[in-house]
Amino acid sequence: MSLGYAGHARLEVEDDEIAIYSYTGENWNVRDEDARSALVSEEGQFTISKSCLIELAMHGKVERLPNDRKGHVEKAIVKHPDLAGMMDRGDIVVDKLCGVDTEAFGYRRVLIYACSATSLRATS
Repeated sequence: MSLGYAGHARLEVEDDEIAIYSYTGENWNVRDEDARSALVSEEGQFTISKSCLIELAMHGKVERLPNDRKGHVEKAIVKHPDLAGMMDRGDIVVDKLCGVDTEAFGYRRVLIYACSATSLRATS
């Protein structure tokens, strides 16, 4: 049974045009604890052009609540950015792959997760 992958991004430097993030990844499929720790310890870095970031949209509506009253409920509208297109255009530049992405021979699995979380949290 496969457990999967996880990615975490941290903002390092930011200005009006770009943001530089460092990121790490975890591969829960690696059973050896020492090998997993070595993969997590190797950080990657990527640069995102702020022009490609999407802002989180909120949608509000009136719904019936569990206590049979009506209430205003806000939900986030999830948009999935075209990350491959952004990389092709140069809006996202990978400066260095993290340990998990390097092990996967450039597949960039964790980078995709980290970019998705970063793009959806843009508030500029």
